[in-house]
Amino acid sequence: MADASGTFASFEQKWLVANPENAIVAVFLPSAQRRLAGAFGSLIHELSSAAFHIREPQVAATKLAWWRQELADAAFGKPSHPVTQTLFDCAGVRESDPALWPALADGALAQLDVPGAGTLAALIEQLDPFFGAVARAENALFRAGGGNVEADAALWTLSHLLRTLPHLADGEAHLPLPLGLLARHELTRAELAYESPQRNMLIKDFLDELVLEGNGALGVSAVRSLPLRVRAALDRRRIESALHVIDPLHWLGTHPHAGRWRTLWTTWHEARAARRAQAGMR
Repeated sequence: MADASGTFASFEQKWLVANPENAIVAVFLPSAQRRLAGAFGSLIHELSSAAFHIREPQVAATKLAWWRQELADAAFGKPSHPVTQTLFDCAGVRESDPALWPALADGALAQLDVPGAGTLAALIEQLDPFFGAVARAENALFRAGGGNVEADAALWTLSHLLRTLPHLADGEAHLPLPLGLLARHELTRAELAYESPQRNMLIKDFLDELVLEGNGALGVSAVRSLPLRVRAALDRRRIESALHVIDPLHWLGTHPHAGRWRTLWTTWHEARAARRAQAGMR
């Protein structure tokens, strides 16, 4: 089962360590949304950690099955975990569609037994059961159904792939790369652990694909949550920087997060853009 010990603050801290930009994003959120954003982010962090970073499939499956029951119970007023207790105490969450919540765990469970994907499009499709569920829940909580779930799911997925890339050499069960790219550059997965001109070009080609896919998602006119807007903007900046170095995979691994001032400026800029977008849709 999931570790339900500790306070909500301990789970929120784990999320912030993995996603430190959200400490700054919170300052720009309306006060009523800050605790909601922290609880939702902490929940997604717990689910994604189980789905993508536990190497023993049975352990991951057991943990996610526990979460599925917990989310189903929480949707009907019986949360027992500090994260779900905090989340369902936030305004509007108890009134959301109950089906949204176990769908998150179902989507995470679907990631435990997937084959390699030949293309980026196929990789995105494999990840959609989870990140599509994330986007639907986020849309219900933060935009009252006014966002574009498909585009936001794509942004969540692309961000996950970018942030997973530095772990290629760790032997993670999930390969965040299309198999077609490996074939094109005549590399095996084991060879990705070592810097080479072929690996550098492969990673740059993949980053170019992420940019093109991200451009399509960002080009969809929609109201997005500030955390997702900032996440996408910072991801784009990291890709641009990585494309200008010899070994982009090493650079991504040594620069997992944007600096404080870059994050602050980006959040301020995206908060202004979000206000203008919302005003234009009224």
